[in-house]
Amino acid sequence: MTETRTKKSSLLPVLITMLMITSAVAVGVRMTTPGEDKLQAMQEEWQTLTAEKEALTGEIQGLKAAVAEQKDLPQAIQRQKEEGFRQLGELEQKIKAGESTQKIAYLTFDDGPYDNTTEAILDVLKEKGVHATFFLRHRPDHVAQIRREIREGHTLANHSYSHKIKAVYQSADSCIREIRDQQEWLTETVGVTPQIYRFPGGSPTAGSKKQAIAAALAADGLGYVDWNCATGDGLPGALTTEKAYQNAIGSVGEQKIVVMLMHDYSTATLEALPEIIDTLKAEGYLLMPLFRESVMIRSA
Repeated sequence: MTETRTKKSSLLPVLITMLMITSAVAVGVRMTTPGEDKLQAMQEEWQTLTAEKEALTGEIQGLKAAVAEQKDLPQAIQRQKEEGFRQLGELEQKIKAGESTQKIAYLTFDDGPYDNTTEAILDVLKEKGVHATFFLRHRPDHVAQIRREIREGHTLANHSYSHKIKAVYQSADSCIREIRDQQEWLTETVGVTPQIYRFPGGSPTAGSKKQAIAAALAADGLGYVDWNCATGDGLPGALTTEKAYQNAIGSVGEQKIVVMLMHDYSTATLEALPEIIDTLKAEGYLLMPLFRESVMIRSA
């Protein structure tokens, strides 16, 4: 449908030109003083041109409506997402209050994108019909993967510009600057301004600077999130696929709402991901992308 509209949209200038030519020819017909022997032929030609003009006018009006509808599509999708997140927020509140037996899992991936693993992770998520949240750092050579994340409905989040721990936490201001620089880059590069961030290394890594950082970024409209379960792919040492799966499901435990930490670069996480998703679904979890108003997002 979209492809058809795009092709039609590209014909719009051509059709308008044809309409102008048709009108000009019609005027020329009216201004000519024909001989009597040609009058009937010219009248028939005039009728044909008039019919063609009316047909072209109708086609142009239809194309204009299609173009307008296409331009409105992103806003319509955004409105649907906002309504979905509003309902999800209400469900979270019911779960927290013990009024619902539903469970929710938010899959999150840090540090990407990467060349091969990010694409493969996106393939798994697409196959399983799952949306996740990607905490991005500055990766200018991987914009195509970021655009795919947007296109396929995942949440983009901020994980600082450089993710260089010592540089990030040199001071509260340095961390704030890292987050803001990444916000600016994502906005300018892909047209998305995240509403959620994750401290590099998690919020405890910020130490005594955490409160000042969180307060400044909250003033920007940003909230942060840590995690309460993980595959363990960010820890030292080798990680097998089986161990990644066991870590993930074991750390979920009996929690009703979970945020699972994973990393784009981990082959073990990638290989364990299909089974992690299947197990969470079998255990009754609704797998969703994070949103700013989630109970899991903190401002200070």
